[in-house]
Amino acid sequence: MISDPKIKRWITSSREAVSSSQRIGLLGGSFNPAHDGHLSISKIALRRLGLDQIWWIVSPRNPLKKYDFLYDFEERVFSARKIINTNNISISKLELNAQIKYTIGTLEYLRARYHRSRFVWIMGADNLNQFHLWREWEKIVRLMPIAIIDRPSSSLNVTSSVFANKYKAYRVDEADSNQLIYYKKPAWVFMHTKLNYQSSSQLRNSEVK
Repeated sequence: MISDPKIKRWITSSREAVSSSQRIGLLGGSFNPAHDGHLSISKIALRRLGLDQIWWIVSPRNPLKKYDFLYDFEERVFSARKIINTNNISISKLELNAQIKYTIGTLEYLRARYHRSRFVWIMGADNLNQFHLWREWEKIVRLMPIAIIDRPSSSLNVTSSVFANKYKAYRVDEADSNQLIYYKKPAWVFMHTKLNYQSSSQLRNSEVK
């Protein structure tokens, strides 16, 4: 049930073609700018979660993040386009076009709009310690399965975070990652992987130098 009337209006007025039944991973973020770490975890998710597509949902602004510098939205979209080298990854401007501020609104929209498809929310382990601060975060947990991918210095978040402790009974074995999207919600998996140390802040700092 979509609670935000603005999103309801967008669904009614949007002329997007409704997708056929697919398995789609959603990776949200500022992409400030996009980097190889984003690409790396997307390719891991495509392969190990058995997905057809990954959608990068570029956020106009993360309400929980304090930015030292935020590139223009279109610059961030361009940085994402530059590094994508596969047809299985697409960029979405949904949050800008529909003026959606919070992830829960985005996910409600996509579930309603593409009701024949299956979705999984993807995030790096570096976001896990703040996840319980997100707007209606437990509604997100019950809306779609979640895949958490290891990030540098973030492995301990899996045992220490509010989310992981509260929902530890719903953790899926990593060996069953390719079935996560079919699990009854709530369901989540933590995937170990070779770590990519590149970050958006490193790229911004290198440009300053």
